[in-house]
Amino acid sequence: MNPEQLFVGSTAVILGLVALVAGATNREFFFRFAKIRWVERRGGRGAARATYAVIGVTLISLGIAIAMGFAPNASAPAQ
Repeated sequence: MNPEQLFVGSTAVILGLVALVAGATNREFFFRFAKIRWVERRGGRGAARATYAVIGVTLISLGIAIAMGFAPNASAPAQ
């Protein structure tokens, strides 16, 4: 683990928590973004909240993976 991975991972976890809270609390502020309004028009507020929850869980799991050293685009070590 290096500091860059920890920074990116923790940032992803924090943003994931914000998205998860947005889906759970149903505050109007979070549903003013254009992309989520599009989801809300198509599927209702429940679909928009579920979308926020899925985005939150995905970001949290990705952040944990990055912080633990997952780097699929890293070059292989020289032999």
